[in-house]
Amino acid sequence: MYKKQAAYAAVYPNVGLEGVSMIRVLLAAISLLSISACNSGGLQDAIDIIDGVPRKTINTDILGVNAFANDGRFGSAAQQFNEVRSTLRLRFVRILVNWDSLAQPSKGSPADFSFFDSVIGALPGGLDALLVVTGAPDWMSNSANWTDGDPRKTFIQEWFAPAVRRYASNSRVIGFQIWNEPNQNSAANQALQLNDNAALYVDLLAAGAAVVRANASEKLVVTAATSAINQNFPSTLDYNRAMRDAGAEQHADIWGMHYYGKQYENLVRPGGVRDFANGLSLPIWVTESGAQGVNNQLAYGEEVWPYLTDNISRIQRIYVYQFTDASPPETTYGLRNLSSASALSDLYVWLRDRS
Repeated sequence: MYKKQAAYAAVYPNVGLEGVSMIRVLLAAISLLSISACNSGGLQDAIDIIDGVPRKTINTDILGVNAFANDGRFGSAAQQFNEVRSTLRLRFVRILVNWDSLAQPSKGSPADFSFFDSVIGALPGGLDALLVVTGAPDWMSNSANWTDGDPRKTFIQEWFAPAVRRYASNSRVIGFQIWNEPNQNSAANQALQLNDNAALYVDLLAAGAAVVRANASEKLVVTAATSAINQNFPSTLDYNRAMRDAGAEQHADIWGMHYYGKQYENLVRPGGVRDFANGLSLPIWVTESGAQGVNNQLAYGEEVWPYLTDNISRIQRIYVYQFTDASPPETTYGLRNLSSASALSDLYVWLRDRS
């Protein structure tokens, strides 16, 4: 603590060490304007953030990874999944089942699941998979192609229901996450009219959940996670609130969440992410979280993930984003990348070498 006080005193040389404690409180209060002076718990959280969140050992029992197995330069799907299970000793993966123009080039044409069959069929024993089913082909931008004038019904009938029926009997598939980041201003979200309407997303969730209950009743239904719930405050959190208020919890088994960056002030402020998450009735899976840069991932995981689970009691799983990524080492999210010099991140090495 003395070193931290001295650091503040170096910035404020005319105050002296005796004034440092007051400065720390004031800085915390300024950075969290919404925290009331009478909310002593929130104010203490703010002070703790200013002091620095400590790094702790990652709980690998709750850790999985996004592993899409869509880049053969990292090996076959079977090789990649075996590496996740045997080298990193992780027990679950999240796999993308994306609806695009390659998978279905026109309305009514047969949906092509051949790529996803090869990926999901390569899952080894001891590894379970959450399938995130999302996306929209180019032809969905034309409302003339919508079933009964409803783009969400079209997604369910043309892609989601066939996917559920196809993988319902696969024992490695643990559940289906219905859509991804519906609040984003993407072409797919615009096509399904989700980006500014959480209630319409809940309509989609309800329809998808009914398909799962009817065809794969033993599989879990996971809500879509918005973009990072701690960022773009309060709009992203507001979308989550609107999902809850529209009845999302009634249709799902698990609440999906994404967490990138830190923005701890948005986590601990009254009415913030922590209060929202702990007020849910469902368990929470953080289906994406991670940091860019091969030398930044371990520190991020040791700081952010324990802090999240310390503050949000409902978190059951955290999926690292992501296993492989061909971006350069300094910007990659991948535990593995294609660099000859820095192909493995520090988090990969820690997972591989832990006792």
